Amino acid sequence: MARDYYEVLGVQKTASADEIRRAYRKLAREHHPDVNPNNKSDSEARFKEVGEAYNVLSDDQKRARYDRFGPEGVNGPSGGPGVDFGGMGGGLGDLFEVFFGGAAGGGARAREDLRRGSDLRIDVSMTLEECWSGVTKELRVPSLLTCKPCAGTGAAPGTTPETCVQCAGSGRIREVRQTFFGQFVQEAPCPRCSGRGRIITNPCPTCKGDGRTRSERNVTVSIPPGVDEGDRVRIVGAGEDGQQGSPPGDLYCFIYAEPGDQFARRDNDVLYVMNLSFAQAALGDTFSVPTLEMNGDVRVEHDLSIPAGTQNGSTFKVNGKGFTTRSGYRGDQICVARVVVPKKLTDRQKELLREFAGTEDQHVEEHPRGFFDRLKDAIGLD
Repeated sequence: MARDYYEVLGVQKTASADEIRRAYRKLAREHHPDVNPNNKSDSEARFKEVGEAYNVLSDDQKRARYDRFGPEGVNGPSGGPGVDFGGMGGGLGDLFEVFFGGAAGGGARAREDLRRGSDLRIDVSMTLEECWSGVTKELRVPSLLTCKPCAGTGAAPGTTPETCVQCAGSGRIREVRQTFFGQFVQEAPCPRCSGRGRIITNPCPTCKGDGRTRSERNVTVSIPPGVDEGDRVRIVGAGEDGQQGSPPGDLYCFIYAEPGDQFARRDNDVLYVMNLSFAQAALGDTFSVPTLEMNGDVRVEHDLSIPAGTQNGSTFKVNGKGFTTRSGYRGDQICVARVVVPKKLTDRQKELLREFAGTEDQHVEEHPRGFFDRLKDAIGLD
């Protein structure tokens, strides 16, 4: 039995969308297979479970159905696509289809759904620089593709499928039923051709009559700037090919943001810890800080003026160097000063410091908030 999705993410049923998003990001980083190479199988299973839970709880409509009906409300009794309870406004045809398995005109749609290609999911790892700027990636996606020898017909080359005589190629059979409310027409998939409308008497030896073979599809995906952990990019028609010319499914790219060595992300801001020497902090300096912006292979830097007397944990803002939001607004880069005390000094340096120590006040001013308190403020920790 599937675990409760709220339990999987470790959140309450009253959790907000932001809380669900933060929980997913944390768990996705912990359980990503690349982070756990020694326990890859368990990590893949856990990562998939976390992704499945987030996929439901991050969607307001799916979450509402899950809260009301449980897993069957989003997955269906057999684990297939969830039932869409939002489409009941289509008139009597939809009503008949719900209660009696279809009505006039419903057969073509049922056959199309039967043969439509499945949607696929792939995890895309991105550096913080790629998330900042956006990137075009070339992906190789395992998929079911149209069989080339039979051109997707499922029949051996040189032959063609036969029209089913029982349903006359419609794929559906009708049955007139008398009920208390009157006469109704019930439709069901044709048992002879399994709803396909055609029968393959001489299957293609390559695809065994399916019309598709297991292969890989080359997909080019353009990922916009500003994406974050857990975001999804949909590529229409890049999923599995449909059967017998039916529409293909879609491909969903789930973004996995790799941790940066120099930078971290807080919402749409970039965080950078700026190491300063004692002399730079005391006397002030112009400091070149790197940013996530790249000019080819060269990282773009920004000159930042550090005033004299800069304290450990002081923050400085570089405007407009953060991540781009969907509305086009760009966050900032927050530089946190970290004064580094040298571990080794020359004799001359020691002599100068002793002279300096003899001239300064013996009482060191106490600050009510230290470096780590201010660092927590900068990165938004409680």
